[in-house]
Amino acid sequence: MTFDALTSPLPMTSSPDLRPLLRERVCVDCGCTLTGVLGLCGDCAEVRQWREVEGRRLAEQKVRQSRWQALCPPLYRHTDWAHADLAPGLVALVQSWQPAPGRSLLLTGGTGLGKTRAAFALLQRVHDSGRSVYALHAGDAWDHGSHLQGLASAVRLQYHEDPRVAQTAAHCLHRARTCSLLLLDDVGKERASGQTGQLSEAVGEALFGLIEHRLVHALPLILTTNAPGATLQHRLGPDRGAPLLRRLLESCTVVGG
Repeated sequence: MTFDALTSPLPMTSSPDLRPLLRERVCVDCGCTLTGVLGLCGDCAEVRQWREVEGRRLAEQKVRQSRWQALCPPLYRHTDWAHADLAPGLVALVQSWQPAPGRSLLLTGGTGLGKTRAAFALLQRVHDSGRSVYALHAGDAWDHGSHLQGLASAVRLQYHEDPRVAQTAAHCLHRARTCSLLLLDDVGKERASGQTGQLSEAVGEALFGLIEHRLVHALPLILTTNAPGATLQHRLGPDRGAPLLRRLLESCTVVGG
């Protein structure tokens, strides 16, 4: 092959005729005539796209609702801020709180103020925004089925002889450490020794470790308690009580008294 043959321009080829593809068609949805390569007119294509997006949104909403049903005890599932069990002063303070890295919320005070109800209302607000949330009773559990563990019971059950029970408990503890927002309800209600009034070593260590882990890693918490600070400090023991209480007061917005 000669040099001229290598450098000569390639022969022009005719472009394919697109006219057969652009013949009149009928929209498969509305029946109007259209010209193009698709079987939908512009309006129907937009409607189908909207339906697909809306379908995905509704499916995600259904999944979120299902997760919330599994997470939240029935008593607190349908709470609005005008609920009769919520003290007005508590509502105003709690509603303004927003979870943020390194900033948690501590709800204190006697029974009947609606601390747990307000805490679940906050948790649902964050859950509905798409963030991962979890809730634990600090003691054995709410009366809400075996899938929802309390912290103290999960600590005991993680070494259960039944592997499925042990796996459920371990998963519970893992979620408590890693979720974006954790509600730890009724801190101070854990079963304690009748002689010393202090938590068992395993439960005390787990409670201290969980709260410390989340505070150190700037993962927000919502805590509720009926117990005064001195009581919490005593229940956690001399080595853990004072440091943990100090960290909570440094890291939490405290509502109540």
